[in-house]
Amino acid sequence: MNPPNAIADRLRALQTRVFWLLWGAYGSYYLCRVNFAVAQPALLQEFPAWTSAQIGTIPSLYAAVYAVGQIVNGTLGQRYGTRRMMALSLFFAGLTNVLFALVPASFETMRLLWAINGWFQSAGWALMVGTLAEWHTSARRGTLIGRLATCYTVGHVVSWLLAGYLCDAYGWRAAFLVPGLFMFPMALLFYLFMHDSPEHAGLSPVRDDHLPESAGAKSVLHTAADQVTWASTWQVVKLTLANRMVWILSISFLVMNAVRYSFINWTVQYMSDFHGRSIRNSALTAVVMPLVGSLGVLASGWASDKFFGKRRAPVCVIMLLGVGLVAGAMGLVPQGNWQLATVLLAVAGFMIYGPDVLVSGAATVDLSHSRAGAIATGMSMSFGAIGAIFSGVGIGYLKDRAEGHWTLVFLVLAVLPLVPAALLATLWHARPKTDFT
Repeated sequence: MNPPNAIADRLRALQTRVFWLLWGAYGSYYLCRVNFAVAQPALLQEFPAWTSAQIGTIPSLYAAVYAVGQIVNGTLGQRYGTRRMMALSLFFAGLTNVLFALVPASFETMRLLWAINGWFQSAGWALMVGTLAEWHTSARRGTLIGRLATCYTVGHVVSWLLAGYLCDAYGWRAAFLVPGLFMFPMALLFYLFMHDSPEHAGLSPVRDDHLPESAGAKSVLHTAADQVTWASTWQVVKLTLANRMVWILSISFLVMNAVRYSFINWTVQYMSDFHGRSIRNSALTAVVMPLVGSLGVLASGWASDKFFGKRRAPVCVIMLLGVGLVAGAMGLVPQGNWQLATVLLAVAGFMIYGPDVLVSGAATVDLSHSRAGAIATGMSMSFGAIGAIFSGVGIGYLKDRAEGHWTLVFLVLAVLPLVPAALLATLWHARPKTDFT
């Protein structure tokens, strides 16, 4: 037998390895996801007959496929594991970006490839959150998921900076080719070095918030890690669908993502159209949103653990109200005053990304069955992707209707956060595994 100190040291080493593999893998997804928003102005220049609503259907179709994929891939991840599912999805997300750059350009081809990209990108966040929960206790879950979520704010920043440079220097195709090629070695590293849980690495379980079940439920739900069956997976799905709080989180996340992805998909276009900046300078300016958003992610997870006793809802409600105020203020920014717009974007990023990671990460794991972390997170992410459909074609339609002006867009974005704020206020006192229905 290994001495206790050696086992503890190995556990810490594997926890560190798993954290950084998850961080790097999901950050890599963003290189092949938000690059479209930077290339979008260049695409409209090359295809001037396209309207804003028309090009908006490309990210909207991505979001629709992503919504379905969250449910399907979250369930498949419960069956086949994070290591295999995410390695496969990283490879194919990269491949679709490479093809996007190399095949002859047409509207139909772009929509098809970006939809396929959305399917494989959906096998990410839910599996990552579920895996992190298996490797740590619940006491620091908000803080840890907050730290882990900096991967997509950092990935977002790197993606926009890289895509902005590549678009200006080599054309829009390079903004898809270079990130796509990067995904292939990332997929290989993830497959070779990832462990789905301590049990898979030959260690004892670490997670401390498994719920007590009846004897019959135990026999179905508590199967060994390497003997998960479709029967046990379906039982977890049914428990998730019967959970009132997971539904509240999911509907809230639908509206939240409509707002967040509206900023993601259109900020570079807004800086280019309304403030007259180049694509590269627009991307350089727009990165303040995810960059400061990473601070919001860290602050929200820490505050929910430190000041609210692992209650996620109060932090979300406060920050969502802030999002509404900032979005309303952006509608009043004079044309050409990109400096003020940049400051407001930074504040918006801080307020948007905090509730995003709490609702789609810590809260879904806290309030779902202990075996349902990936599936519950997949459900909330699926609803969020449905909301993101609006961010493409919906915002494009509003912009076309206002004849290119942005005031109507920001008015709608100021009102929308009030809906999830009101819904999440009903969970103000909910803590991990309390009031479980």
